[in-house]
Amino acid sequence: MRMAFALFALVAAASCALAVSVLSPVYAEVGQGSEISVGNVGPGQTFSVSVDPKLSTGGKYGVGGAYDQLSASVLPAGWASAPSKLYANPLQADITVPKDAADGEYLVELRLWDEAGAEGLGGDVAFNVRVTVTRDVMGMQVEPTYRAVGAGQPARYTITLVNKGVANDVFTVGSSGVRNWEFRRTIYIPASSQKTLDYEVAGDEEADYSVNIWAQSSSSDQIAAEVPVSLRVNTDLLSDYRAINKGVLLFPVTEAPVYFVMGFLSNFIPS
Repeated sequence: MRMAFALFALVAAASCALAVSVLSPVYAEVGQGSEISVGNVGPGQTFSVSVDPKLSTGGKYGVGGAYDQLSASVLPAGWASAPSKLYANPLQADITVPKDAADGEYLVELRLWDEAGAEGLGGDVAFNVRVTVTRDVMGMQVEPTYRAVGAGQPARYTITLVNKGVANDVFTVGSSGVRNWEFRRTIYIPASSQKTLDYEVAGDEEADYSVNIWAQSSSSDQIAAEVPVSLRVNTDLLSDYRAINKGVLLFPVTEAPVYFVMGFLSNFIPS
């Protein structure tokens, strides 16, 4: 009898010590009371923690089983979360950082739940996730930093955006410095990855422009960067003809029909 009780206690202790695999944002083996660090996240961003629900050993009968849900049981003030779907594989819980969160380290307690309770894997397993909130979760490069084009013609810049954090995000790219130019692009960048895109700027008047090309996270305007570039817009005869279509020029009235015809025909000349 004593031997049977000792064996049961040993099996129970072993089941409690069984490790569960965290799959992302980092890979780690966790058990009751464990703590892992997952990396950086920006204010307003939502990051996910994924766990493999299956165990091959342990539980009431020593043959393992699967946890049924992962959820956040303790959150810092102002934070929000969404539990995983029941019976999903993997189990993924989402945690959202407030837009006004101060930089620093925070702890989130996650809990694995087995619907069968004592008849399955036993009690819940809770572990802590340490995450660092910082505004420095994106990088930006622009090439080249100088372009010269004709009036009304697009100057193309190549932009590389780096998502340095553990949260997937959507970024908007735009520019300032050229009057009436409001072209924007959006791009989705997964966590810990980078993407490259082309962005165009065009001016109608001959001038040297100081342009700021910027990028901003859709999660928070505090996650942003900008790079200054230079744009030289030159005019030529064809550009002048095209410019006629954009406004009134001061020329003798007797020559107006000629300029009208040239402006009209310029629309059919390839750029």
